[in-house]
Amino acid sequence: MAEVNVLPSRLTVEAASSHLPMWTDWGVRDVGHFVHSLGCTFLTAIGRDHGFTAVCEVPAPRDGPFAHVEEDVRSDSVWFDRTTKRVALVAEFERYAGKQKDLSPKVETLLLAQHRWACENSTLLLAYWSVGLVTLPDHGTLRSIARDGFSATGGVRVPGNPKARLIFYQFVVRAGQDGLLRLENIIRRGEA
Repeated sequence: MAEVNVLPSRLTVEAASSHLPMWTDWGVRDVGHFVHSLGCTFLTAIGRDHGFTAVCEVPAPRDGPFAHVEEDVRSDSVWFDRTTKRVALVAEFERYAGKQKDLSPKVETLLLAQHRWACENSTLLLAYWSVGLVTLPDHGTLRSIARDGFSATGGVRVPGNPKARLIFYQFVVRAGQDGLLRLENIIRRGEA
C-alpha cells in the first residue's frame, strides 16, 4: 500500500524539473490558468510516481448527505490507493497573492470533497503558488475550516472533520529577465 507520507521527499523543485522542465527551466507566461495546470499536473504525477492511481480535475460523487451542497465539487488532484481503492489524498492548487479569501474556499472544497468521497482519513493538501514570497496566509484559520466546518451556499452546514490531516505547501515562482515565470522553491508550510 502506498503512503501519502512521502510528500516532503517528493514535492521538490528537482521532481518538478524532471516532470515539467518548462516550469523550472524554460519558463512560462502568466496567462490564463497555465501555472494552475502545471501545478495540477505535477501533483498528479507525484501521486503516480509513488504508486497511487492519481487523476486531475476529479468531480466528487454526488452521493450521500452532501450530494446537493454546492453544484460541482471538482478537486485538482485525487490519489486513489490501488489496494483499498479508496481516496488517500485530495489536493487543491491555487494562486495566492496575499489574500486569505483566495484560499478559504479551497479548504471548503477539500472538506466537502472529503465528505462526498466518504474518506474522512484521507490527507487534504492545499498547495498555493505565489510570485515571490508574500505574507503567509493564516494557516490556523484555514485549519479551523477543515476541523470545524463551514456554511455552504444556501446556509447548509458542512460539518468539520476533527481528524482531518491538512497539509500546506507554497510553490514560489519568480519572473526572470525574460519575463517568464520559473518555479524557484517548494516550501512545506505546516500540517494540521
